[in-house]
Amino acid sequence: MQNRKRASARMTGMLAAVLLAGSIAANAAYPTWAEGSTYSAGTVVLYNGHDYKALVTHTAYAGAGWNPASTPTLWQDLGVDTGTTPTSAPTATPVPTKAPTAVPTSGPTATPKPTTAPTATPKPTSTPVPTVTPTTPAGGCTAAAWSSTTAYNGGAQVSYNGRTYSAKWWTSGDTPSANTGDGKPWNDLGVCGPTPTPGPATPTPIVTATPKPTATPVPAVTPTPLPGVTPTPTTVPVTSVPVTGLPKHVVEGYWHNFDNGTGTMRLKDVPAEYDIINVSFAEGDPFAPAGTAAFVLDKAFNEADFIADIKAKQAAGKKVQISLGGANGVIVLGNTAARDIFIKTMGDIIAKYGFDGIDIDIENNLSMAAGEDYRNPTTPQIVNLIAATKALKARFGANFMITMAPEVAYVQGGYGVNGGIWGAYLPIIYGLRNELTILHVQLYNTGGITATDEKNYNQGTVDFAVALTDMMLKGFNVNRDPSKPFPALRPDQLSLGLPATSGAAPSGGYLSNAGVQQALDCLMKGSNCAGYKPSAAYPDFRGVMTWSVNWDKSSNYSFAKGHKAYLNQYPN
Repeated sequence: MQNRKRASARMTGMLAAVLLAGSIAANAAYPTWAEGSTYSAGTVVLYNGHDYKALVTHTAYAGAGWNPASTPTLWQDLGVDTGTTPTSAPTATPVPTKAPTAVPTSGPTATPKPTTAPTATPKPTSTPVPTVTPTTPAGGCTAAAWSSTTAYNGGAQVSYNGRTYSAKWWTSGDTPSANTGDGKPWNDLGVCGPTPTPGPATPTPIVTATPKPTATPVPAVTPTPLPGVTPTPTTVPVTSVPVTGLPKHVVEGYWHNFDNGTGTMRLKDVPAEYDIINVSFAEGDPFAPAGTAAFVLDKAFNEADFIADIKAKQAAGKKVQISLGGANGVIVLGNTAARDIFIKTMGDIIAKYGFDGIDIDIENNLSMAAGEDYRNPTTPQIVNLIAATKALKARFGANFMITMAPEVAYVQGGYGVNGGIWGAYLPIIYGLRNELTILHVQLYNTGGITATDEKNYNQGTVDFAVALTDMMLKGFNVNRDPSKPFPALRPDQLSLGLPATSGAAPSGGYLSNAGVQQALDCLMKGSNCAGYKPSAAYPDFRGVMTWSVNWDKSSNYSFAKGHKAYLNQYPN
């Protein structure tokens, strides 16, 4: 996103696993994976008859669905369990190490395909959170007494004022009696028994969080082949159920929580043509522990009015999200402690304002090692961001939206080079492919780039928008390596990200409404293409995103009004 004039103020499987475990656990060489446990890197566990090795230290948060088979970023499949007893039994208790110092990297400078891959600085090993040994409280309560300074993972039980509470997700400092109910971290399990039971009590947690709807299988979206053209078959390993309450085709825009020369405006004044509004931005708080997210409303706005405006937009069927990052925003998740702080602080921001989702627009401090496999990332910042976003999804439920707005170098740039900023978003997109609602790559401020037909396309053209988007619809080989095929996304998971006006993209990439709609014709109908023509039409393509609502205001909202009218011709 465009640089701002001022610094912003402070940023599933379980049932099957249990059934199978019951039949093979007696002969298994390794302990059975258990939800809610913390695993250190290198730990080997049994799950669904296979052995898996933990790639990074992490906690399998209750309700997050992070079983080994579904999280290749966290676990390596070692194959079918042989029943052989290992020389030394692995342990699931992490050993704390010295926390690394995270060194932010500078924002990317968009250039044509580089001739050599940048040399990436080795990344530090994630630091696990030490396990806290609870103390046994007095009275009839058997769970440890709640402590305001202790961090509790999902499933942890405590006693407080004669009652037992169970944590729904990671929490610290939230008094149990004042934080129960929807959107809050504690379940009240009732009054403690009058007589203590020897040994630790293990009552069954009663989860009162908003239940997730039963997943209805979604048929695979089949592109419409163009006459005379045989489309290339691709595998789309996306199994998520799309968020409900969202139009089939959308116009999405970023709303400034600051004045960058376009002036400020109330959220309630954003025109109805915008289906999704991204509030910009939440950032990392540089004066707080690493991972602390902060969102401070500009002094031009009243917080009560702002919250009322969000509710009014939602009542009108719109989605209002919080966007993380921006051109100047930095959030450092270099170890598991920072990750857990982020889960807590960002979750609290979302709950406070009632946001419908999170938009990931990190443009700083994000890079990867040269040749790092996007399917098995090891860079702590990337691994922890994936894990934290999954935890937020688990906390807020199936209809919690996750969108992303990376720059071209971070995504399609991975076709030519694999390392540094080039392709650095690919592991994030891949790791969150089942949670991802929409990806809208910023097709501006980037110069030219080579597509999979080996032609160079320049920003601000129809071919640039179509060719680069087609890469995500078909998939492509990372660094041109056939052993690293990045899989296609569903058409409904993709939108065109473009500036509302030429002034919104000082480094270029503006495309007129007529040009944008020509690109949409080409992608959605297979007609009216320029030089680049996809092998299929994608009528379920989601729509358009713009930076920004405020810039669009300067042209009487021609972007939103023109493109919403265009998208309305397609059935919803």
